[in-house]
Amino acid sequence: MLRRASPIVVAICAMLAACLDDQQALRSAEPLYTMVFFASDSTALNKRARDQITGFVANPMGPIKTMPKAKVCVGGHSDKTGTEPVNREVAQRRADAVAKYLAELGVPQERIVTSTLGSSKPLVVTPSGTSEISNRRVEVVVGC
Repeated sequence: MLRRASPIVVAICAMLAACLDDQQALRSAEPLYTMVFFASDSTALNKRARDQITGFVANPMGPIKTMPKAKVCVGGHSDKTGTEPVNREVAQRRADAVAKYLAELGVPQERIVTSTLGSSKPLVVTPSGTSEISNRRVEVVVGC
């Protein structure tokens, strides 16, 4: 004799299935992030950065498409050429520029979360006052 599952069991199974789907997407979607770089003292997205973000968003097997409910974290960074308050402001404006472009490409704004790290998390460690393009970047991470 077959028994019917209680509504609670059905709900738990549905939640587990959704989690497994998200985990499968995490394992199969490559990459889960992208990174774009900026000219010194600039917050403008150049053509290369726009093309890179466009490709990341448009990829039908990428995480933007395969994880439609996942947050998209946009973190702005700067090099050490300015004071930390100035670096944080520039980094935030860079993150905002990328977030705006993501929204223009159709990523829902409620999925996008921006943050600024200023010069606190460099890819390349340099002395203060040193210009380094690898540190002038925005990282876009899906599923953060």
